[in-house]
Amino acid sequence: MAKHKKFTLYKLISILAFIALVFILVLPQITDVKKREKLEQRYEHMQKIHTAIKRYMRDREQSFRGDLIELVRTGYLKHSYESPFDGHGDKYIAEGDYESGEITVMDPNEAEFPIPDEYKIKKE
Repeated sequence: MAKHKKFTLYKLISILAFIALVFILVLPQITDVKKREKLEQRYEHMQKIHTAIKRYMRDREQSFRGDLIELVRTGYLKHSYESPFDGHGDKYIAEGDYESGEITVMDPNEAEFPIPDEYKIKKE
């Protein structure tokens, strides 16, 4: 008759400790990936808004003052974007000056989640 090895408490604790260690090592990378995805999403939104305001000012030869709903209503944006950080309903703040060509697009959550330099839109 063959001997069966028992699954001891020591083996169980060792396996749980190994799993906990792997989780602790991987968790920061997972959260960093999620933050990076949100940064990229915010950058894409801000680029689309910037382009929409630029087209609006070029076509109408006037400054843009208002909210993103105006850009959606006039067909320059497909929909009004919200900040991927924090709460729902945080719309981007945007305006454009036709005379200077300056366009400002800001995230209302920028104070808590600053925009890294590589994600800032360069003036053309």
